[in-house]
Parts: sequence; C-alpha cells; structure tokens
Amino acid sequence: MERTPLQTELIPYASSCPTMDQELISVLTKLCFEEEEQVSSDLLFVFSSNVKHKEIAKLITQQIEDHQVKQVIITGGIANYGNSYQHNKPESESIHACLPVQYQDGNMLLETRSKNMLENIIEAQKLTDFEKVKSISFICHGYASKRARLSLQHFFPNSRIHCIPFPLPSDRHEYPIDPEHWFKTRYGQSLILGEYLRMITYGNRGDFSLSEVQTKLNLVEALLLNK
Repeated sequence: MERTPLQTELIPYASSCPTMDQELISVLTKLCFEEEEQVSSDLLFVFSSNVKHKEIAKLITQQIEDHQVKQVIITGGIANYGNSYQHNKPESESIHACLPVQYQDGNMLLETRSKNMLENIIEAQKLTDFEKVKSISFICHGYASKRARLSLQHFFPNSRIHCIPFPLPSDRHEYPIDPEHWFKTRYGQSLILGEYLRMITYGNRGDFSLSEVQTKLNLVEALLLNK
C-alpha cells in the first residue's frame, strides 16, 4: 500500500487541557493505551523514539533471547517534529547502538528515513516482504500504542498484531506516562489529550480506521464539552 510520507506532525506534542474527572481519565486511558501482549511473532516492529534508547534496546534483547521473534525492524530517521530532542543520526541507529554486540548483526533491519509514525511503516515496507509476515509484535511509547496498533492494522490487515508498550517519563519521576499514572501530572494530562487529538486528525486523513474507537472518541468529546 503506497502512501506519500508526510513531512510534519499536525498536532502539538502536548496540548492544554481542562480539569479531568475520573470518567474522562478512564475513557482516555482505554482510548490511548493498548494492552501489553507477549507472544511469539514473525516480526518485531520497533517504532522510532527520540528517548529511552537503552530501554528499547533491552526490550528488543529480551524478545531475541526469549526466541519470540524471527526478524527485527527498527525504524526512525532524524526526527523534525516539535519538542523533540535533536540527534545527529537516525533514531533507529541510536537504538541499534544500545543493543549487545552479539545482537547487532543477524536478521535485523534498520530504517533510517522516517520522521513520524506513519512514515515508520511506509519506509519499513521497502525493506522486507510483509506479505509473508503473519504476526507482528511492536514496541512503542505506551501513550501512543493504540494509534500504533491501528496504523499497523490498517497497512497489514491480515497480520496478527501484538503490543509491547513502554512508558515515557513525565516531569515527575514517580509518575511516568503509563495507564496508572499519566493523569497525576498536568504534563501527562496534556500529552494524552494531544494523543486524543492526533488520533482524530490522523484517522480522518486516512492513516487508519476510526471505527473501532469511534464510540470512545464520541464519549471524550461529550465529556470535554461539559467542562
């Protein structure tokens, strides 16, 4: 499925937000976070990240050592989205460099051109034959894991897709951006509200189908209108 890579993100990394009650917190958690599922897969797809490279490499290493994957693709070029840490080399190479030496070769592919989640998938398709891939496990930021799964599902509807999320840090060490803690800081709340807006925007432009999450999107909208 050919798509033209997009050059910029349309939604700010974090958005201003109203005071959140328990109902809004609950539906946003279910909307944005995909549940973790550790199973054997044909392919481990690693979404790009400008942070936590050592932690991502540890997750990749665990999957390899547990014989959970047959092939690994690490994605990510030099990102240009707002509020990102600037690096002088592709994010995929930074992650790869954190792997143990014995795992840096072998059946592993690096994608080095993409600048966002959609491009991660588009550019990765140029590296291997996805027609033979029946199951995909993916690693990505936990707060964006539902959008990541919907995006992979859109491009590879015949593959079984499994999530391995990891939390981002917030402005307070004790409250990472995960399902249990994101709402405890204003930073976490603004990040998740921004993810809600990204899901709507990118779904409406055709990156993935919104049908599965439309009920939750409608409920979030209704709750926000009452604030």
